[in-house]
Order: sequence, then C-alpha cells, then structure tokens
Amino acid sequence: MNVKWTEIENATKTTLTNVEGEAVHALNNTASQFAAHSTSVEGAGRPVAAAFRFMPRRMLGLERG
Repeated sequence: MNVKWTEIENATKTTLTNVEGEAVHALNNTASQFAAHSTSVEGAGRPVAAAFRFMPRRMLGLERG
C-alpha cells in the first residue's frame, strides 16, 4: 500500500487554512456587532479577532512564535 503523504498534508493544510479563515471571519463579524452596539468593547482600534488570529495557527503548528 502506497500512502501519498504529501497530498494528504497539502489537503489538510488547505482545509485548516479555510477553517481558520471562516473562524476569523465569524469573530470579526461578532466583534463588529459588539462594537456597533456597545461602548465597552475596545480593542485598541482593532477587531477582537485580530488579537486571536495567531492562536489557531499556533495551535496547529502553522505559526512559530
């Protein structure tokens, strides 16, 4: 049996990148809603998701820090 690890790795990276993008998009939308409806949500002028963008990549080993 011949396993094509490179293809599996590439497909996994693509899938995880897409999941990360969707999560960041959802967090940005949520942060935008909070910012529009609450004066207590401040992120130094940035959406809340920007502060957490590195976390999924770091946990999955895609980002070194």
